Amino acid sequence: MTGAVVHLVLAALTLPGAAGSGAPETIASARALIEALSGGRVVIEVDTDGRSCGAPDACLDALAVGDIDLYVASTPEAARLVPEFHVLDVPYLLESDAVVDLVFTGVFFERMRDALIRESGVRLLGLSGGGGWRGIATRAGPVRGPDDLRGLTLATGDSPMLRAWTRAVGATPAPVSRSDRAASDVDGDVEGRVGSVIDLAAVADERAFRYLTRDDHGFPAGVWLMREEAYQALPVDLRQVMNAAIGELARLALAEERRRTAGALRAFEAAGGAVHALSADERRAFVMAAGRVSTGYMEEYGHEWLVWFEGAIAEAERQIALTRGRDEARP
Repeated sequence: MTGAVVHLVLAALTLPGAAGSGAPETIASARALIEALSGGRVVIEVDTDGRSCGAPDACLDALAVGDIDLYVASTPEAARLVPEFHVLDVPYLLESDAVVDLVFTGVFFERMRDALIRESGVRLLGLSGGGGWRGIATRAGPVRGPDDLRGLTLATGDSPMLRAWTRAVGATPAPVSRSDRAASDVDGDVEGRVGSVIDLAAVADERAFRYLTRDDHGFPAGVWLMREEAYQALPVDLRQVMNAAIGELARLALAEERRRTAGALRAFEAAGGAVHALSADERRAFVMAAGRVSTGYMEEYGHEWLVWFEGAIAEAERQIALTRGRDEARP
C-alpha cells in the first residue's frame, strides 16, 4: 500500500468557536499538514456544505457508518459517544492555558482516546480549543458576582453542565445548539450570552451586549475524531502521520485561539465595550455558587471521570510549579 493514495473525508460544518476563531483557516491547515506529512499519500476532502451530513449530530452518525472519516466535535457532541465526557464542561476546574496544554495532551487525553475506541469505535486524535475561555456578555451592566445574574435569561451552549452552571448562579438557561448559536431570534429574548470570549466579542456590537465579564468558567474543547476502522486501514507510518499532524494542529490551534482572544478583546473595548476580569474574591463567589454542578455531575455520571480530570489538573499544576521553581532557581 506504499504507493496508494488514501482519501479521507473531513466534515467541518460548524467548528466550535466559528464566529471568530478562524475555522476555515484551521481546516485548511489540517488538510495541508496531513497531506504534506504523508507525502501526498493521504488526501483530505473537506465537506463544508453538508453533502455528507447536514448537522453536528448527523455528522457523528455519518462518522459511525463511514460516510466521513474525520470530524471535529464539541464536548456535548463527543459526550453522545461517552456521556462521562461532560466532565470537560464542569465549571471552574481548569484555570490557565498552561494547565489546558498539559491536560489536553497527557494521561487524561489517553483515557479519553481509549474510552472512545472501546465504547464507540471512534478514535480521538487531538484536543484543541473551541473558541477560547468562556465568559458572560450582558446588555444592562457588568457582571461581578452571581447576584448580578440572578433572574436573567442567558443564551448558553446546549450542554447539561452549562445549563446547570447557569441555574447555579441564579440565571435561567436558554440553550442554543452549535449550528444555531448565532441566530438573532434567540438573542432577542435573552439578557445575556454565555460562550467563548472570541464568539461573545464578535457578536457583541450587533446584539448590544456591551459588557463582557471574563470569569473563565470553562474551556470548550474541539474534539478531533477519526473512524477507527479508517485509522486501522492505514499502514503504520500513515497512522503516525495522522497522530502527529492532528496533535501539532491542535497545539497550533490553541496558540492561534489565544492570539485571537487578545485581539477580540482589544477590538471590543475599542468599539466602546467594557471588559471586566474577576478579582480573586469575585471568582471565589462564583466557584462557591457553582459547587453543586460537580455534585450533579457525579449523581448523573458517577465520580470516576471527575476524579481522573481533577487528578490530571492537579498533576499539571504540580509540573508547572516545578518548572517555575527550577527557572527561578537558575542564576
